[in-house]
Amino acid sequence: MLLYALCGLAVAAGLVALAAWARGSEPPGADGADGDDAGENPLAGRIHVFWYGAPGTASLRMVRLRRVQLPLALLGAPLAWLFTGIPLTALLVPLAVFGLPWLFDTTRPDTHRIERLEALSEWTQRIADVLLLGVGLNQAIVTSRRTAPAALEAEIGELAARLQARWRPEEALRSFADSLADATADKVLAALVLRAGDSGPGLARTLADMADSVREEVRQRRAIEADRAKHRTTIRWLVGIIVLVVAVGSFNTEYTRPYGTFLGQVVLAVVAALFVAVIAWMRALASHPPVPRLLAPDRRSKGARRPGASSPEPAEPPLEAR
Repeated sequence: MLLYALCGLAVAAGLVALAAWARGSEPPGADGADGDDAGENPLAGRIHVFWYGAPGTASLRMVRLRRVQLPLALLGAPLAWLFTGIPLTALLVPLAVFGLPWLFDTTRPDTHRIERLEALSEWTQRIADVLLLGVGLNQAIVTSRRTAPAALEAEIGELAARLQARWRPEEALRSFADSLADATADKVLAALVLRAGDSGPGLARTLADMADSVREEVRQRRAIEADRAKHRTTIRWLVGIIVLVVAVGSFNTEYTRPYGTFLGQVVLAVVAALFVAVIAWMRALASHPPVPRLLAPDRRSKGARRPGASSPEPAEPPLEAR
């Protein structure tokens, strides 16, 4: 009866996840509703980071990976229980399905972030070069869509489309910053936000300096990641060998029979928890907390920006008009 109950819970969870996937990831507040701060839901942001591994726009590869992992975990959990006769495997199988890619691709989020910063420096330099020719900032951004770097092609295309749809430049740039969700990118975009109405030669020089600064940061990050790669490779081999031994041993009923008892389940749970804790601790040592963003909206402010909502005109004239 317990197995049937857990299978029913797994099916219900699968239906809920399927409904959430079908609903899509449209940000709350995009319908322009007023009167609340639903557009800046901190819980939704934490869930997004937990599910996709990083803030900002989720990569297509990560979206596809999650869509494959979810049914594998929901189907593999009851099947592992039925095959081994150990109820705890219904928890260990989903943990392995989601945990192993998380461990083996530990460098991918950092590499993806570095590639996006490198593309941002290239795009910033192109904008600076175009501004020196006397072209306006909005036109320079729209024109840059045709030669956008591959790592930021979608985000730059969305920025250009918002400007062509007559979004305020400040709001379009802030939405672009939210899609990148990086403190270094905020430095570049803050300069564009402050000078959105004045794209003179001073802005071009500032952007050129920003592009050089971002390139230097990219160089330093690549050097750090190359040094960390050695230790991460050792951890991957260690975990892979342990998981392979456990998977092969599960086909031996004499090997798995002691874990079918209550005491065996407790021992297995303790060993698995310690193993996961050690791996998570080793991975945490190789990671670094993100730097707080500059353009993150303040949720405590009633005038905080909501994505997709129409922004009121500023109460005071901009600095350039004073």
